[in-house]
Amino acid sequence: MTTVAYMAIDAHARNCVLGVMDESGRYRDDWRFATTESELIRHVAAVKASTKCLAIEEGPLAWWIAQTVRAYVDEVFICDPRENALIGQSAHKSDEVDTPKLCRLLRLGELKRVYHPTEDHRAVFKAAVQAYLDLVDQQARLKQKIKAKYRAWGVRVHDTAKVYHPKRRGSYLMQVALAPVRAQLLRLYAVLEVTRQAKREALAQVQELGGRYPEIAQFQKIPGVGVVGAHVYDAWVQTPERFADKRSLWRYSQLGLCDRSSDGKPLARKRLDRAGNSVLKAVSYHAWLGALRGRGQNEVKQYFAASLERTHDKTHARLNTQRKILATMLALWKRKEAYSPERFSGS
Repeated sequence: MTTVAYMAIDAHARNCVLGVMDESGRYRDDWRFATTESELIRHVAAVKASTKCLAIEEGPLAWWIAQTVRAYVDEVFICDPRENALIGQSAHKSDEVDTPKLCRLLRLGELKRVYHPTEDHRAVFKAAVQAYLDLVDQQARLKQKIKAKYRAWGVRVHDTAKVYHPKRRGSYLMQVALAPVRAQLLRLYAVLEVTRQAKREALAQVQELGGRYPEIAQFQKIPGVGVVGAHVYDAWVQTPERFADKRSLWRYSQLGLCDRSSDGKPLARKRLDRAGNSVLKAVSYHAWLGALRGRGQNEVKQYFAASLERTHDKTHARLNTQRKILATMLALWKRKEAYSPERFSGS
């Protein structure tokens, strides 16, 4: 029996390929089977080894596969496929070719882990937040379609609040001379109302599921961080222990800097790293904007003003403030402390 088995699954909607490599680097075998719970468990459990490590590339099926086979392996490693770009770009590519390469990278410790929650309630909460954000995007697309439809038929839209309002949009519809076009607009309006109602229900579910996480109430005390921002941040970060420090969080939130050089010479100007999570970047931006537009003074406004005076650059001051907001939320969560405006301003 093999002491350590390094296993990898190349997962697809219909079929999976499971490959196994032993501790000496010898590729033992691979098996193709249907992507079902019973087949996954049967093939993973059949591998004979005292220690079994399994690698799966991040994708729509990764978390489900990991949860399905977790009891039958010692470690599940969901990895970032962008770090394995040479596998996908190889001139010889197939599931049977990719699987041994993934096994080898797992054995050498060359894979970059992608965090996934191990608790079902955390995964369900994140799925609820994702569903809400998807409805937000769908509503925005419908509004753009309605506005574009009016403009295509010569109706100028100058009051966006009025054109989408159920009781006030009639004045715009009357300006469309052709009845078939009005019917098309009415259908778009009907879908918009359904989406709005679904969005309200989705947000209610998000708040209900988020009630079990006390840190969310503390996040909302930060100026500019509203109900949605606090829940989205909590859902995406999942646990503060996944980040060693605030800079790791900034890089994950697309607020870290790229600094590329060779032989001591810069290869390009410094810029924000595009790899990471744009959702958290958006949360920090809307928090900064909300605090800036709020009445009276607050600690976020003061921090931004001090950063602007120091840098003389509005963009740099804004990014510094966004980083500060995210770092403050992480520190509150890690220390399990109540929010204090003085700590935000003075730390």
